[in-house]
Amino acid sequence: MTTDRVTPLIRGALKPTLAVAAVAIALSTVLAGTRGLAGAVLGALVVVSFSGGGLYSLRLVRQTYPEVVLMVAVASYFVRVLIFGGLLALLGSLEVVDVYVERMATSLTVIACVVAWCTGEIRAFVRMRVPLYDLDGRTTGTGATGSAEATESTGATGTAAVTPSIAPDDAPSGRSS
Repeated sequence: MTTDRVTPLIRGALKPTLAVAAVAIALSTVLAGTRGLAGAVLGALVVVSFSGGGLYSLRLVRQTYPEVVLMVAVASYFVRVLIFGGLLALLGSLEVVDVYVERMATSLTVIACVVAWCTGEIRAFVRMRVPLYDLDGRTTGTGATGSAEATESTGATGTAAVTPSIAPDDAPSGRSS
């Protein structure tokens, strides 16, 4: 059974981002009117769609090999950067955008939402408490006396494997006599 580790990240990142977006939209509307509203909504939608799209793509391949997950993560990031750069170039070159969108509201909303998204995602990951390693139920080590006796450990298959242990007195010193 595999554990879904992507959904808590999406939820953890989405909640603070939507809260920050709501505040940014309200402030932009008060300070810049409908153009500020349009700019803040555009900025929030860009951050949620781009950042959420990356995590959603990882969610689709979460049960495959780790190499595939890494490849999808890097590829989705690369594609998102290309699309985002193209979108910025397109919107930056069109003069008609200034009629409908307040650029300052858009940029400040994007910055605030990206910070909220990253903070929420990091907080959600830390709260997941993912172990760095897994011992798979195996135990190894020296005997109770620390002498050069063989210790027995049970692996994941339930069969006993004998591994020799070396006491400090029996360890090679590296000196020639």
